[in-house]
Amino acid sequence: MAAADRPRGEIAKQLLLAALGVARGENPIRRIRKALRLLSAPPTALARPDRDLLDVGFRAVRLPSLAQSPGPTCLFVAFAPDGRIWHHTLRYCADLRRLGLKVVLIAVTDRPDLQCRDPGPEVADALVVRENHGYDFAAWAATLRYMPELLEAPELWFANDSVYHATGALDGIVARIRSGTADAFALTESLEIQPHFQSYFFVLRASALAAPAVRGFWSAIASRGDKNEIIKDYEVGQRAVLEGAGLTVDILFKDEGAHRNQLQLGWRDLIAAGFPFVKVELLRDNPYGADLAGWREVLAGAGFDVPEIAFHLGARPDGAAGLLELT
Repeated sequence: MAAADRPRGEIAKQLLLAALGVARGENPIRRIRKALRLLSAPPTALARPDRDLLDVGFRAVRLPSLAQSPGPTCLFVAFAPDGRIWHHTLRYCADLRRLGLKVVLIAVTDRPDLQCRDPGPEVADALVVRENHGYDFAAWAATLRYMPELLEAPELWFANDSVYHATGALDGIVARIRSGTADAFALTESLEIQPHFQSYFFVLRASALAAPAVRGFWSAIASRGDKNEIIKDYEVGQRAVLEGAGLTVDILFKDEGAHRNQLQLGWRDLIAAGFPFVKVELLRDNPYGADLAGWREVLAGAGFDVPEIAFHLGARPDGAAGLLELT
């Protein structure tokens, strides 16, 4: 099948499965939404060639005194296709600053002029804008290439906008990490491909940042077009590099089920255990068909801003899973 025919074949498959599901009494919404997303995807979103890390557009908007004193710093990647960043993401960044981190906000945009609305120093200590290519690892690596002094920080925290957060629970997690003794920290892990920690939130301490193998890992990152290759080479590869260098990695929320997708199917257990996040993808797409019944009450009880979450979900033109939940 030619590359151009693959999306059409997948669309037909999803619609057929939706029809078969209706015949079995199942809710077809998830598969219909997936077909709609494939129909609306621009051709460039389906396949992109790899590019050299520094060949991708990069613009520094505001770079204050980070070079003089790179204290504990968070590199935060946010998708801003039109140059604007959602309020829940800005609030997440502001909470990280309140907890003592300097925040370098990396806005990834589809705008050819690389313009982005600056949220100000109350939200981020620095703002850079990068062309939308290569996903998070390329955005982090490019920022480190342009700002190598950050590798001398006592801690680098890596985060992105793929989650909604609860302020109180986030405070507790930051305290747990600061009291820990490992060289690196992450919240959850996955056994897909090989055991690795998931990259929506992780921390590298100075002992890890100074290791030649770790520096080599970050300097070798390219701006890859295939998300599966990024997971294999960078998400999976990073843990192997850390452990191969004799560095310790602490996973704060280990999944006893191990075989399941913890962030999707185990979301209730995570929240009950004090986990500070819920994946946007879970409430927007629900790709694993998780039980979302009562999600508003569960999240409200854990300190999440449910109206803010619902507002963000409501912007999706083909409907978000959480808002379409019928139970």
